[in-house]
Amino acid sequence: MKMITTLTAAAALACMIAACDGPQEKAGAAKDEAAAKAAGLRYEGNGPGERAGKAADRIDRATAKAREAQADALEYEGQVIQAKADAQADKLEDQAENIRKAAEQRAKSLKDQAGELREQR
Repeated sequence: MKMITTLTAAAALACMIAACDGPQEKAGAAKDEAAAKAAGLRYEGNGPGERAGKAADRIDRATAKAREAQADALEYEGQVIQAKADAQADKLEDQAENIRKAAEQRAKSLKDQAGELREQR
């Protein structure tokens, strides 16, 4: 999962460095260009559809980033739950060992008492 996150972050960084257009920005630019051609004008970029698409692409990237952060948080929460369960199980195992040792000592003591009682005959 960490590798996917790293690859996603690297791709996003590369996209920002290259200033690549997102799909909605490209679609908005195409609409703006078509509208300009229909009006007999030359399209020079940065029209309203392109700007709106660019904003929508930023929202999509932020949403994807937030979703990835939530997924990471859920995975971490699962790891914390497992660690707590492991710690609790270790504590219970220690308690069980102590109970067994105490029972063994008590049984030995009772056996010794029984032996002493038999010798009194």
